Amino acid sequence: MGSLIEYLKRETAVNVLEKSIKHAQIVQECVKMLDEGLQILLKEKDLEKSHDIFHKVDILERDADKLRRKIQRDVTRGELDPTVRQNLSHLIKRMDDVANCSTGVARRINTIPLKFWEQSSIETIEIILEMMKNTVECVQFLDKIVIDLLEERKHLKDYAKKINQLEHEVDLLNIKLRKNLQDTDYDVNYFTVFTAGNVFDIIEAISDAIEAVADYIMVLLIGT
Repeated sequence: MGSLIEYLKRETAVNVLEKSIKHAQIVQECVKMLDEGLQILLKEKDLEKSHDIFHKVDILERDADKLRRKIQRDVTRGELDPTVRQNLSHLIKRMDDVANCSTGVARRINTIPLKFWEQSSIETIEIILEMMKNTVECVQFLDKIVIDLLEERKHLKDYAKKINQLEHEVDLLNIKLRKNLQDTDYDVNYFTVFTAGNVFDIIEAISDAIEAVADYIMVLLIGT
């Protein structure tokens, strides 16, 4: 049976490697752009400006999708062990899930009226921004772990450990956010509350998706 690690060492895999690294960079940019939009929405309360930035997240996610399809086409060409093809496809799909979650937040948060954010406590806003801060740091390690997998494979365990730690911190912040939200009296539509809750779930899911990539990479490493 073939090994993805062994495949990645071949010169014939250079094109796939370059595209995979580019894909990881686009995914990282999705998360960073989402954070920028949230900063403007929650700090400046500028709906129009934040809407434009959230739209850019959508565009980046589509770019990631296009590149994912190109990579998947590349790995189907020529003679390639089915296991290698499957492993690489799973890795790219897991990275794509990170971009999908970012877009999920960007699209839904645009439907939440400014009234909700104006009634939210300062602590609530701070917790949300702290969740995103940790998520941005988490996705920076995602970029590093993917590049290390495709190149030297020297720091995979360290990067995976850091991703696990940051994901856990986001989980704890999410619990704190839920408690804080219940201490606030909101005068908004019930569907607004439901949508906001859904947005917070997906924000948490971004770091979960990043952790899933790191965990999968560690499985690939152990299997070599």
